[in-house]
Amino acid sequence: MKIIELSEVQFKNYSKLHSARNYFQTVEYANLKKEYNHFYLGFFNESDNTLMAATLLLEKKIGPLKIGYVPGSFLVDYDNDTLFKDFINTLKTYLKKQKYVYLTSDNLITYKIFNKNGEVLYFDTNLVKILDELSFVRLKKKSNLKVVLETEKTPDETFNLFNHNTKRNIKLSLERAISIFKDESNNPDLLLNLTNNFNADKIKEFISSFNNENKAEIYFAKLDPEKYINNIRFLLKKEEEKNDKLNDIMQNINIIKTDEFINTKMNSDKLITRYNNEIIRATNIYTKYPEGVIIGAILIIKNNREIYFLDEGRNKEFDNLYSSHLLKWEIIKKYLNEGYKIFNLGSIKEMDNKDPNYNFKMGFGGKVYETIGTYDLVIDKILYPLVKVLNKISDFFKKIKKSEKKSKTKKFKKK
Repeated sequence: MKIIELSEVQFKNYSKLHSARNYFQTVEYANLKKEYNHFYLGFFNESDNTLMAATLLLEKKIGPLKIGYVPGSFLVDYDNDTLFKDFINTLKTYLKKQKYVYLTSDNLITYKIFNKNGEVLYFDTNLVKILDELSFVRLKKKSNLKVVLETEKTPDETFNLFNHNTKRNIKLSLERAISIFKDESNNPDLLLNLTNNFNADKIKEFISSFNNENKAEIYFAKLDPEKYINNIRFLLKKEEEKNDKLNDIMQNINIIKTDEFINTKMNSDKLITRYNNEIIRATNIYTKYPEGVIIGAILIIKNNREIYFLDEGRNKEFDNLYSSHLLKWEIIKKYLNEGYKIFNLGSIKEMDNKDPNYNFKMGFGGKVYETIGTYDLVIDKILYPLVKVLNKISDFFKKIKKSEKKSKTKKFKKK
């Protein structure tokens, strides 16, 4: 068996069907990283002309030496220990001849899976041991956690997996006349207008690169103020009719008023007050935005049968309309009907019920996946410490140049 360089077509055909596929290990991602040279490498079995593993490799030069970066994960069967060891050892030999000192890999392979109660459903200790045996050095001690909804169920069955708060917020968002639509032009400007957290050029390059089989798409949440007013008026009318009946009962001395009944009456009174206040608010919104207003947006990537939720922006003025819940639900529903089974809701810092981000993402019925994290595959043990330091210095000066360039751009725009 040997390492060979693959063509773009060969790598694309292999990567889109592999069980370890991810959008980082794609031709689109390689084209996005223009600052690196990139190569597609395959682990080839000459005896039966079979490709046993593959990887996208990004290359960076430090003088006459090289370091490599494997985004995502190697495309190899991680459950086959012998194959994995043979692949890594053969790759090390190949890269050493090419003057590589080390290779950094994200390793997005699942290490543990937790349910909503924090109970361990899956735990792979074997892979970490093998990485240690193969001269891998772990870079980040902190866990890499993400929330993933994986389901074979129908949209209705999947909706039932959501927790009470998520279901309620989706319902409230629909009642408030929020609609979800895809931007067919994929123009990121509206998304960028909703947040200052993104690098505009980076987002535009991302959308430009992911425009084929692995496609980036932007979805928007739009509020229709006129419909919002009419919907709340309808809800108010229904609640007033209900409240009138409750009043009749309250005034009937022959009917015993239980605590449950009194609570129902009090809640109905509160709802009427809330709806009246909402009509005032909706009327003000209509005055300001008679044609409607975009209140949220999200960027996703479709990679084979997986959806990745990426950058999201929102108009904070309308946070209590829960457009983010509705955005994700409508996207999940749409792609479930198209055969997608995995919905990656993104990273979390920790599994803590006090963390709003954790609670929000877990509300969609997913599980917490812990990946094994970033490792360096040491190829040249002698040069590794020195080149590691040189690379940090190189990155430091690049950051300074970028910040100087940004500040100059801002000054120019002000002028």
